[in-house]
Amino acid sequence: MKILLLGANGQLGQAFLELSESSSFPIGWSLTAWDRKHADLAHVDHFMEKVLDLSPDLIFNTAAYTQVDLAEKEKDLCSLINTAIPAQLAKYCANHGATLVHFSTDYVYGGSGNQPHDEAESLNPQNYYGKSKAQGDLAILESGCDYLIFRTSWVYSWVGRNFVKTMLKLGQERPELRVVEDQIGSPTYAPDLALYALDATMKALEAETRGAHFPSGIFHLANSGYVSWCEFARAILPKTKIVGISSTDYPTTAARPLNSRLSLEKFKNAFGVSPRPWREALNDCLKKSEANPC
Repeated sequence: MKILLLGANGQLGQAFLELSESSSFPIGWSLTAWDRKHADLAHVDHFMEKVLDLSPDLIFNTAAYTQVDLAEKEKDLCSLINTAIPAQLAKYCANHGATLVHFSTDYVYGGSGNQPHDEAESLNPQNYYGKSKAQGDLAILESGCDYLIFRTSWVYSWVGRNFVKTMLKLGQERPELRVVEDQIGSPTYAPDLALYALDATMKALEAETRGAHFPSGIFHLANSGYVSWCEFARAILPKTKIVGISSTDYPTTAARPLNSRLSLEKFKNAFGVSPRPWREALNDCLKKSEANPC
């Protein structure tokens, strides 16, 4: 089976590459990993020509435009990567009997209330990044292809740019940090996200080989438990003074959802896996960060 991994240089892409180098990938899977050097997503026609030449049976799309504030200005580029590319990948999969595994975001929801969002909830993104991701999700649903969409939140790792690395850096520079405390969500460790998504994908493909229909669907996937950015920062830097502030005290170009809680029940029931608590995952990340300092 030919596998295409998009976004190979990102946090999640790197996590998939680590899995491919271990015994996690099934025997017979041939992985091709593309980053920006191999495939420029900003040129859709040329990019899709390369996809057609490769003719993958399974695509893991971890590539995305994720600069939330800049997306308010770079709307065309954001839509191209987050909406047009997933739509084209889904069309390819529908026409060639391939499967698309795509990663989306909690930002597709409105972000109000204090209850976990579930997959059946109406979409109501509050910023352009969220709108572009929501439109990408809908394009996949409408394509008729076999797909798994994993909506996740607050992704971090010991590589790339993310909240954990930023906090570790600032903690070395400042005696006190001010962090938003009224935004609640689930920090998600990229290696966990990749592992759970891979496991679910393998189970879905196995079901299909037994004669069942491929269980296409949207699933929330994150580490379990909820926390504010402020409490997350305190877990990262237990010896640093962290002062909680409101979102209004930290204005941003793009609005952020106050409620990013995601219900994991559908994923647990479908694949029989309960993602581990975010604190356990964070501890693993911090150990890796200590062994691989910035």
